[in-house]
Amino acid sequence: MIGAIRTLTKRMFSPKYLLLTNTVSSGVLLSLGDVLQQVNERRIAKKKLLLKVSASGSMDHIGQVDGQETLPTFNWIRTGRMLTIGIFLGPLNHYWYLALDKFLPGVKGRTVAKKILLDELIASPVMTSTFFVGMGLLEGKTLADSIDVLKKKFLTVYMIDWCVWPACQAINFAFVPMHLRVLYVNAVTLVWDTFLSFIIHTYQT
Repeated sequence: MIGAIRTLTKRMFSPKYLLLTNTVSSGVLLSLGDVLQQVNERRIAKKKLLLKVSASGSMDHIGQVDGQETLPTFNWIRTGRMLTIGIFLGPLNHYWYLALDKFLPGVKGRTVAKKILLDELIASPVMTSTFFVGMGLLEGKTLADSIDVLKKKFLTVYMIDWCVWPACQAINFAFVPMHLRVLYVNAVTLVWDTFLSFIIHTYQT
C-alpha cells in the first residue's frame, strides 16, 4: 500500500503530470477554502440567530426569526465557481514558477529576494486581478461590473498580500524543490483562499 502511494506520488510530480497535478490541486484547494469560509459564515449566522432568539424569547424553527430565514444554505454553485477559477489559475502558477527558475536559477539570498520582488510586483497583481474579474464573470456580472469590484477590493487584498506572501515565498524559493513549489503555494493558500472567499463574497468596502 505504501509502495503504491509512493509510486503514485512520484508519477503525479513527474514532469509528464506536473502541470495536471498543479492545476487540480489549485482548483481543489481554492474550492476547499470557500467551503471553510461558508462553514464560518454559517457559524457566525447561527450565533446571531441565537442572540435574536434570546432577545425575542421565541422562534418558529431553527432557521427562522420573525418569519425570515437567517441561516444561509450551503452554496455549492459558489464553491463550483471557486473550483473553476482555481483550475484556471493553476497553469498560470505552474508556468510562472518555471519561468522564475529558468531566468533566476539558484537559492542564494539575492536570487531569492529578486524572485520575491518579481512575484509581488508581477504575479500577485495578475493573479488577484484574474481572480476578481474571473469570479465576477462566472457570477454573471458584466466585465465592467467585475472590474469595478476589482477596483474596490484590490488594494485591500494587495496590501495584505505584501504582509503574508514574501515570508512564505522566501521559504518556497530557498528550500522547496522546484517541482513541489506550486503544491507548497497551494497548501499555504488554503488559509489565503478562505480569506479570498471572504473578500469576494462577504467583505464590503
